[in-house]
Amino acid sequence: MRKHSKFFSIFEFCKSNGLQPIEFYEILSHHPELAKKLKSNAKGERLLDDRSITAAGAILRKIEKAKHSKSPMSAAAVEINLLAAKNEELRKEVIRLRSENEKLKNALRSKRSK
Repeated sequence: MRKHSKFFSIFEFCKSNGLQPIEFYEILSHHPELAKKLKSNAKGERLLDDRSITAAGAILRKIEKAKHSKSPMSAAAVEINLLAAKNEELRKEVIRLRSENEKLKNALRSKRSK
């Protein structure tokens, strides 16, 4: 970004923040208050002033925070549910094997006693 200019182009802003311009315009579609702050220069480029850059940065941080907070939590919840289901299946299998083991022990005892 240029240090001494009042306005920055969307391309410069996206380049410095690692965004594609299409992603930035998608964000703008969800945040009309930011879209209203955009200016145009003589070439027709859309420009951001200092306040809109601050607002855009805050929106980007909010989006990134939401991505990071939801993904691990939902993935962890899914993993917990899968493990709980597997745990229940294993408990049933253990109960079944214990009863089968008792039946076999009783069968062996009855054969030995004869």
